[in-house]
Amino acid sequence: MSMTAPIRSVLVTGAGGNLGRKLIADLLRREWCERVVALDRTLPATGSEGPAKVQWVEGDLATPTGPSLRGALAGIDAVVHFAAQNPYPDAPWSDASASFDMTLNMLAAAAQAGTRRVVFASSNHVMGQYKDPPLCDGLTAGALTTVLPPGPGTRWFNGREMVQGFAYAASKLMGERACLAEAHRSGGALTSVCVRIGWCQPGENRPETINTSGLPGAEESTGPDTERDLRWFRNMWLSNRDFVAVIERALLSEEETWPQPGIVVNGMSANRNMPWDIETTRQLIGYEPQDDVWEHIA
Repeated sequence: MSMTAPIRSVLVTGAGGNLGRKLIADLLRREWCERVVALDRTLPATGSEGPAKVQWVEGDLATPTGPSLRGALAGIDAVVHFAAQNPYPDAPWSDASASFDMTLNMLAAAAQAGTRRVVFASSNHVMGQYKDPPLCDGLTAGALTTVLPPGPGTRWFNGREMVQGFAYAASKLMGERACLAEAHRSGGALTSVCVRIGWCQPGENRPETINTSGLPGAEESTGPDTERDLRWFRNMWLSNRDFVAVIERALLSEEETWPQPGIVVNGMSANRNMPWDIETTRQLIGYEPQDDVWEHIA
């Protein structure tokens, strides 16, 4: 099924967060994007004084029964879903469950509103167990495709103890499954692209500040697998310009060449010799990453 009209309007959930703000700043520069609705639980102080192209809406996807979400989706062509109860990989099960509920609520509302495309911000942590043996054994460059069995939950040393983000990763994996199921159920009336986003740090997002702590801005930590962990986290780097590029391609790519109306792709920069498969992302949505973490680190 081909899109009957180009994407012109985008609803961004979790609009006040790191990724939401970066994407909205980019959409403001894009001629194809005529309207942005920015949804978040709290409005920014400058919400009413921002660019005319952006409409800020206060709403909580955890309680979608009010009119705010329905109103926000009116006339919207596509949704980019960043909103989460807790956006960090060490989120507890209670937060992860709430985040999954938010994804389900968004999908139901988007389908009811006739939205044509949903872009879901999934996570590299869905495949986090591939960092360590036995799943990392024999893993070559580009071999980590989205058709491999999932391995949710990256294991890392946070400076105090070994932790493993099972809950956060599981909520992202289930979010992917829900998006694929809704696209299939709709017969392609709603198409979905789930992007397993790499590490896009807040602010400047410099490669040198990626470390083995597993969390942005946290102090460097040394654990039993420091060298392997550091290489893994650096290979996940997604630069600011590659981040907005992969989301834009997820929004605008035509679905005729997809194997089904919902797809899952990796979203990392062009980090040479990384295990993540980006070639499939190129083929399916036309993403062409520009940056390489190892050029900066060198």
